[in-house]
Amino acid sequence: MPGTRVLIADTEKLGQLIRLTRRFQHLRQDEVGRFSHSFIGEVEMGKSTAQIGKVFEALRELGLKIHIELPPGIPESAVQELSRPR
Repeated sequence: MPGTRVLIADTEKLGQLIRLTRRFQHLRQDEVGRFSHSFIGEVEMGKSTAQIGKVFEALRELGLKIHIELPPGIPESAVQELSRPR
C-alpha cells in the first residue's frame, strides 16, 4: 500500500517532511545514518546548498522516496531507456 504523496516545491518543504518523518520514527538528528546532527538540522531547515548526494542518502535512511512527475510530451518509452544498462 503506497504512502501519502506530498508535492515538494522547495528545500524548505523537503526539510519539513524529513523532520516530520524522523520525529515519527523517534530518531534524534544524530541517529540518521552517518550524518552529524548539524547536517540533518540544516537539511530540515531547508538549506538550499546541502549536498544532494547526502540528502538522498538521508532520505533512504528514513525510508523516504522521491518521485518525479514529468511534464506532458515526454513519452514513457524515453524514460524507460534511462533504466537500461549501458
